[in-house]
Amino acid sequence: MVSQKSLAPLKPWGRVLWPAVILLAIAVIAALAPKDSLQTLNLVGYAVCHRIADRSFFIANTQLPLCARDTGMFSAALIGMLSYAVVSRERLAQFPRWPYTLALIAFFLAWAFDGFNSYMLLLRGQVFIYMPQNWLRLVTGAFMGVTLSSFVVALFNSAIWRPELTSEESTVGSWRDIIRLVIIALSVIAIVLWQPDFLYGPIALISTLGVVTLLIIVNGLLVMLLMKREAKTEHWRQLILPVIAGIFFTITEIMIIVIVRAALTHQLGLPY
Repeated sequence: MVSQKSLAPLKPWGRVLWPAVILLAIAVIAALAPKDSLQTLNLVGYAVCHRIADRSFFIANTQLPLCARDTGMFSAALIGMLSYAVVSRERLAQFPRWPYTLALIAFFLAWAFDGFNSYMLLLRGQVFIYMPQNWLRLVTGAFMGVTLSSFVVALFNSAIWRPELTSEESTVGSWRDIIRLVIIALSVIAIVLWQPDFLYGPIALISTLGVVTLLIIVNGLLVMLLMKREAKTEHWRQLILPVIAGIFFTITEIMIIVIVRAALTHQLGLPY
């Protein structure tokens, strides 16, 4: 039987405070950390991103761990997911509703189209439709990131919690929700384009944390499926084992991809 305590939402000040404190702590720690100590973040980028220098931003004369598109996408995805802890007192388990999904589809199509256009330049060595730009990669990536967050939150809550502990409300159920996601995307875009030296650490860390968080969620959910524990969770403490397993498999996957990619790059003489 589900206790009433487990059904109780976080207090308003708590749900607003903890995501903000987490992001602020991450930003401060990364800003104060020596730049060389953050270079291990490149391993995450190397595992999931092409890291082509011409398609990446440089801050403090150092290339970010992810390309321009992925920097925008994974940073916005992480902040978007955390924002749901602020704006909602319930565990939203329904995917975005029509007609608001149309806006998210537009964000996805812009991301896919710009990515295809960029790929064609790389493949053919000449402009396909228009000359790709890093700022445009960042913009489409950031809007794709907030789109991703709205679906991941719904998937996570519906796959983890018992149905009676979730809300029938959608992650995007009004134009106000769309505006909030747009503000998050625009904030990420503005911060990355600002490019002051002290922001290298925060941007590098938040973007790679976005990658790692999404991988942990996917791997953790797969573990729960194998354990046949989907949609049965009542308390956060019941997620300790899936989270630990998700972290283990995520680290393992990243290291395997890095080793295989490095070997193929060496053997085939690839440029990156």
